[in-house]
Amino acid sequence: MRAWYRLTGRSSDLPLNVRVFHSVCLIIIVALAYNVPFNYLVGLKDIALLSACYVLLYILIYYLSRFKGLTSLAFGLFVIAGNLLFTINYFLNSGIDGPTDLFFLLTMVIMITVAPVKQYWILVSVNLLLVTGLHLVQYLSPELVPHSYTNLQNRYIDITSAYWVVMGLVLFNFYFVRRNYEIERRSAEQKAELMKVLNEEKNKLFSIISHDLRAPLTNVQNYLELLTELEISKEESLDIKRKLLDSTRSTLDMLNNVLSWSQGQMTGLKFKLTDLNAYDVLMPQLLLFTNIASNKSISVVITIDHDIRIVGNENMVQLIVRNLINNAIKFTAVGGRIEVVASVMGESCIFSVRDSGNGSPVKLPTNIFYLNSGTTAGTSNEKGVGLGLVLCKEFTEAMQGQIWFECDAESGTTFFVELPLAQPVLGAEGLTLV
Repeated sequence: MRAWYRLTGRSSDLPLNVRVFHSVCLIIIVALAYNVPFNYLVGLKDIALLSACYVLLYILIYYLSRFKGLTSLAFGLFVIAGNLLFTINYFLNSGIDGPTDLFFLLTMVIMITVAPVKQYWILVSVNLLLVTGLHLVQYLSPELVPHSYTNLQNRYIDITSAYWVVMGLVLFNFYFVRRNYEIERRSAEQKAELMKVLNEEKNKLFSIISHDLRAPLTNVQNYLELLTELEISKEESLDIKRKLLDSTRSTLDMLNNVLSWSQGQMTGLKFKLTDLNAYDVLMPQLLLFTNIASNKSISVVITIDHDIRIVGNENMVQLIVRNLINNAIKFTAVGGRIEVVASVMGESCIFSVRDSGNGSPVKLPTNIFYLNSGTTAGTSNEKGVGLGLVLCKEFTEAMQGQIWFECDAESGTTFFVELPLAQPVLGAEGLTLV
């Protein structure tokens, strides 16, 4: 079946009517090739020779359309050649007493299947006028159409075999059209459903951004107004600046996630996998968040072996860890504890980020890694757009890894990220994936 689709063309490259045209050409070539020895054996040597010539002609028509892209020219030749072939066949093969009328009917079915709708009535009219005209010529001048069968048996065999050939081609034609129509209909439905999901996600994202992005920017504005317009103490100024920094940092994280997600949606993920030292890649990010966690009196314990090497993309790994530890800080109560561990398990490296939570049991939804999961404010009313875990899942799976979570029965959540360990054979330039 794959070989057949290669001969007729892929649905992604060619429209259905062109692929049907190629299929018809191939079937006609086979049918005419069969017709050569058959007509020769039943005594129709002229028809056998004509069929052989037309085999070559239809091979040329198929070649022009399939491999040269000249489908309009090929179809024009197909229409002319088909009508000319069966007109000649009508006079050589007993006219109305032979099987030619069946072939004219087959030609019309094929042409209206392949041709543009605006050409239907032209092709049908030509076919009707041609067949009616041939009948009229034979009626008025019967001597122009000799009886070519040597005996009655050959006539019955010829007409019966022609009927079988015509029936087979018509059935194949409609089967091919119907089957490909169903395939394209299902494909269109899947694309429509995907577009619906993407559109819903886009609308949700814009709704979240319009709500959650406005709040921190409004805070920034308010803090700046306080600093510039009011006489405040040094302690109050320091507190406002700290809040201003937190709000700015939160907004920047939010924008980074939005931009990363938007870029992936518009252009697809384009990145390079390389051999990375987990400690060197993660420690600068973790130390930054250690300082941020100290504002909520949260202790961060980091356990990463200096020798662990993974296969990944540095920017993507850092974004994953930033989002996970940022979420951990967000949902950990003041005075809590966060543990970050990187350990080797088999041929993988397991990163885990565990937080002590807010003191109450947590039940996270199973769709937490999807945009439609919604957002939740942190223990200090921290905001987000719900993209962090979506990006974590997309980036982890893009690097041939997996991500999951476990909720503690008393309080807290642990997120796990599994990535492949670096192999000694990996070159310094890495592996480029698109």
